[in-house]
Amino acid sequence: MIVRKVDLQAQNNHRDLSHNASDLQPRSEPILAEKSMEAKLLAQEIDLETFCRNYPYNSRCTNPNPTPEREEKQLETPPVESKTSGFALSAKASTLGFGIEGTGTISPNFNGRLGFNYFDFSIDTEKSDIDYDADIQLLSATALIDWFPSSRSEFRITGGIAYNDNKVDATARSAATLDIGGVEFPAAAVGQLEGEATFPNTISPYIGIGYGNPVKRDRRFTFSIDLGILFTGSPEVELNATGPASSLLDVPLVGSVLNDAIEREEEDIEDDLDGLSIYPVLTLGISYQF
Repeated sequence: MIVRKVDLQAQNNHRDLSHNASDLQPRSEPILAEKSMEAKLLAQEIDLETFCRNYPYNSRCTNPNPTPEREEKQLETPPVESKTSGFALSAKASTLGFGIEGTGTISPNFNGRLGFNYFDFSIDTEKSDIDYDADIQLLSATALIDWFPSSRSEFRITGGIAYNDNKVDATARSAATLDIGGVEFPAAAVGQLEGEATFPNTISPYIGIGYGNPVKRDRRFTFSIDLGILFTGSPEVELNATGPASSLLDVPLVGSVLNDAIEREEEDIEDDLDGLSIYPVLTLGISYQF
């Protein structure tokens, strides 16, 4: 009886020990599960670049050598757009005609410009009591320097020169009589009276102000305006009688009277045009920088 009681007690103690061991086992299960989950995550293919951006201090992100996938993505990155060239081409409309102009950067505060202008049109005009059909030809080429007070400024002061071939060809309209230099001549005697007005300064200085920088950094399109003056000199006028009167010019009396009248008429027209010795220039333009 004593032996059997001892065996029963030993069995009960064994059950208690087994129960206590089972109580300890669940405490290690979360650790094992966590390690298993981490292993699965590490085994999965992930975007290393995205992962390291989100977790920069992770041990997997300390390798300075990029993976082949990362190198391929870097090669596929589109190139950065290049900066503007510092050269612009402009289309312009001005009192010198319609033109084209090229602008280039010399320094942050200076630009250089080369331009060409042309326009041809006809008008009816009256000078010294004679009506003329006039053909006006505007032809010029410019070489200008712009100075900007600062590299960010749009305001500029401009100076330079222009090749000036502007001129006016005119023909007197038919009339019964022509008042030439204050003397009336029969149109049949004078014939056709033709004239030409030109500027004496073929190379004319220019000075002006403007707004707009066509070659400003990282800008493609620019609108600009210029206001200046061209020192062309007072226009010179030459008149000629090309009709029947040409044969009368050899007659001393008639030739002298007609020549004197033509000279006075030229002077009268030159006085009327004297204000154009300083030719006003107003220019509007649009530019594209390459």
